[in-house]
Amino acid sequence: MTDYKGDWQTSNLAAINQQIKWLQQQPDGILFQHNYGDNCIAVKKNKSVLLLLLVDTETFTTNVAQSILDINNPLNLIFPYARAALLALVWKSQPKNIYIIGFGGGSIPNFFHHYFANAIVECADIDPEIVEVAQKFFGILFDDRLKVAIQDGREYLSQQNSTVKYDIILVDAGFGSGYMPYRLVTQEFYELCKTRLSSAGALVVHLFHKPEFNAAAVKTLQTMFVQVYICNLETGNSIVIATNAPDLTKNEILLKAELIQDFHNLGFSLIEMSLQLKKVAQLPEWVKNWETLPIFTDAEIPAGYWD
Repeated sequence: MTDYKGDWQTSNLAAINQQIKWLQQQPDGILFQHNYGDNCIAVKKNKSVLLLLLVDTETFTTNVAQSILDINNPLNLIFPYARAALLALVWKSQPKNIYIIGFGGGSIPNFFHHYFANAIVECADIDPEIVEVAQKFFGILFDDRLKVAIQDGREYLSQQNSTVKYDIILVDAGFGSGYMPYRLVTQEFYELCKTRLSSAGALVVHLFHKPEFNAAAVKTLQTMFVQVYICNLETGNSIVIATNAPDLTKNEILLKAELIQDFHNLGFSLIEMSLQLKKVAQLPEWVKNWETLPIFTDAEIPAGYWD
């Protein structure tokens, strides 16, 4: 019997490799840059690694690489947060509809598009130039299953027919300063996500490098979702998974992660990532100040959020 999924993945990987083949011959250093407003988009090559950077033009510094590509293995997820985001598959192992806010270099959308041949991956990003850079430098090939809208991600989600349900919603949009856009961490936004998720669907939120506000974002999530799991990474950022599916024991999560890892032959340990998932009660540094934390709402941005 012909393995159509395997054949498609083989041809898709060949197409991606062909798309980025020219990068092999490029020298190390800045391959592309464009200034706009207070920021500069830059693509930098370092041997076989390609970085997408958002640089502050006033200080010429950046705290975060927006995307990273292994030219020799373009489907390899290098960032720990990107690997941890795949833990959503523990709750939805065969997603049919996936929505991602924030495109960047497209590594996570590309991964879902490649490994889940029956899934439709919709994305939104407010920056058309980022998407053009992803196509030129990061091997992104759009088709009827991988799409991106140049639009505010929350606005796009609110405009979709309410009958459209996503198995996984991933919020991966942040500033180089380390902050999440405030409109993507509020109670109203999380309520919108809840109404757009399928039964037992999972919301994945990439929280950046501001721990004093990350805990409040999780507290806000808990007003909308019964189960909230946190994966705090050594890099300083966190992946949070929220769902209204029944709670899973640590052993159930571990077993599911192992099955997913083996089935897709992942090049990293999803099992190790699953062992880092915790509930708020397991984070004493958060529990101590929990009652004093605000719940984020659209009506008021907390003092200090943009400091």
